[in-house]
Amino acid sequence: MQQITYGETLKKVKVVGRETVDSFLKDHETLFLSLVEAKNCLYQDSKIVSDQALNYLNTYEDSADREQLKILLKKEFLECEKRYPYLGDLFIDKFFVNKSLKKQKDFVLTSSSYHKFVDTLKFKQNKDIFKWIVENSSLEFNISIQKSVLDNINVEKIDYLNFDIEYDNTFLGNMKSHTMNEYKFIIIDGHIDSVGEVHHLLNEAYESKIPHVIFCLGMNPEVEHVIKYNNTHGKFEVFPIIIPFNENTLNVLNDIAVLHNAGIVSSKSGQTISSAIREDLPSGNKITLHKSGFKIKPVADYRSILIHKNFLEKRINEATHQAGKDLLVKRLKRFSSKSIKIFLPEKVYENNDMVRELDYMLRFLNFSKFKFNVFSFSNKRYFLPEGLEKLVDSKVKSLNNIFKNIEKLVTHAGN
Repeated sequence: MQQITYGETLKKVKVVGRETVDSFLKDHETLFLSLVEAKNCLYQDSKIVSDQALNYLNTYEDSADREQLKILLKKEFLECEKRYPYLGDLFIDKFFVNKSLKKQKDFVLTSSSYHKFVDTLKFKQNKDIFKWIVENSSLEFNISIQKSVLDNINVEKIDYLNFDIEYDNTFLGNMKSHTMNEYKFIIIDGHIDSVGEVHHLLNEAYESKIPHVIFCLGMNPEVEHVIKYNNTHGKFEVFPIIIPFNENTLNVLNDIAVLHNAGIVSSKSGQTISSAIREDLPSGNKITLHKSGFKIKPVADYRSILIHKNFLEKRINEATHQAGKDLLVKRLKRFSSKSIKIFLPEKVYENNDMVRELDYMLRFLNFSKFKFNVFSFSNKRYFLPEGLEKLVDSKVKSLNNIFKNIEKLVTHAGN
């Protein structure tokens, strides 16, 4: 009777000795060093790569045992790259060159020092993008990259914060949206019961022709009628933003106050609406109302907004109920909606070197409040956040120990 075997058929294996590891390390050190002057390497997919570490990792291995050893290097390289662009390059360089790298004094990004970073960038497009971001925005902006069908690189700045919430939009009438610049405003934690309470504000709006915004939690129908009538007939420009009091709008007035760097009129603190309105009202930058919410260009500076964001993050971390946590997350997202979108043409998007440098540049901006160490390797200077060198050194040491302790290597022998 013929014997029947079950399961996977065993593949042939090959066992190689310690000399293979030693040979691999020697040959690949030579190979890596030889690529330092290889400025541009052309690949089969027509992509050109000028990075020494990437070109080394992309070299073909016709031996399964050597490829198995190289995978160990690739793994550590990728883990470093996830932490920070070009950190993988530092790892490969330290592993093979095995000497202390030239490191300059600690670098801190300021309005007078950013050109030192710009000078190390290879691509003019990236230099121009960096300069534009530094000169036209701040650290509160979220920056994203998108592929575009346009022929040129385009940068779009969105400098307002969105409040996509339920509110009384009937004051818009037939308009889809309405924008007010340099408007006067008041934030009221309560309900406006009579025209007399806001008479001074309405009169001021009529005489000055300055737009006015009233943030509140409710309004008597008679007050609504007076405002709508006078808006329609061009007497003044007053737009109440009446926010219903429910779990989805809790603390919205607080968020609005933070953006305007202003206080809230509240009976809890002994204030009355009529007396508060008689004071010189503060001014807002720009607000646009639409059917599903409104968007505000903040008066508050970046530091004030950052403090509030940190407060919300702390509340989120301490939250014990999911529903409350979800509302806090929604509020935090609102404070992170200021953004810069970089649109790259397809031909640029496929340029591996440029996109990688752009990613490195944007990550640099994200870490710009920290100190940087400036390293020189592979004929280029790199700015890496302080402390990451220790991570690389530990990985180099760990991998060296692994290679040192390999006595035998088992690989598939092929067909």
